[in-house]
Amino acid sequence: MKKIFLISFTVFVSIFTFLKFQMSSKADDTTIFEVETDFFEEKFPLKKVSGEYFINDLSYAKDENFLHHKFYQKFGINDCYVHKDIYPNILKLEQLLKEHNVKAMIFDCFRPHEAQIYMWNRNPNPYFLANPNKKGSLHSKGLALDIGLADMSGKKLEFATGMDHFVAASAHSYKCKPEEQHKCDNRALLKSIMEQAGFRSIKNEWWHYQKPGDLSEYPLIKICDTKGSVCYGKNVK
Repeated sequence: MKKIFLISFTVFVSIFTFLKFQMSSKADDTTIFEVETDFFEEKFPLKKVSGEYFINDLSYAKDENFLHHKFYQKFGINDCYVHKDIYPNILKLEQLLKEHNVKAMIFDCFRPHEAQIYMWNRNPNPYFLANPNKKGSLHSKGLALDIGLADMSGKKLEFATGMDHFVAASAHSYKCKPEEQHKCDNRALLKSIMEQAGFRSIKNEWWHYQKPGDLSEYPLIKICDTKGSVCYGKNVK
């Protein structure tokens, strides 16, 4: 009887220890995930953009972009981040979107400097892409975003071109044909909303908006030196 009791007790202790280990492992996993999720906010002067009026549609996290393959995963980018200095403009933008009963379709936000180098090495077009070997991109400072509009159901509104279509019709000065006037109207609505929120447009890209003024004092943000595991072993050049 004593032997049976000792065996039962041993089994009980083993099961208890196993369950305790499993619970501890899950807690550790949760903590690690939370740290990874907030990495860009914790390590850099960046804030995540999210909410009911923002749709995450990052172009470079998908294959449908001008390079025809996704590559943001190489740099750990899955969400939209902006520099904390323009986050108040994002809050203003959110209010304006609500007033106009539309949503923002976010195509790009913070873009690591290493990602800019990756893009430039594959398409060195200075007309539409900032040379990372010179001043670099304002995206790499967290001060620019590429954006469109959607209705409240999430359906994209039409524009004269798609995002990153490097053609003359992408310019703000492009005049739509009468049967496509709604596309230019959508462009004008986006421009009005973004300017009211405190952003500035550029002439060649209807989707690009940035913080106005002299931004030379803001540094380009490099992530691979800080978090080598994102870039380690990857072809990011």
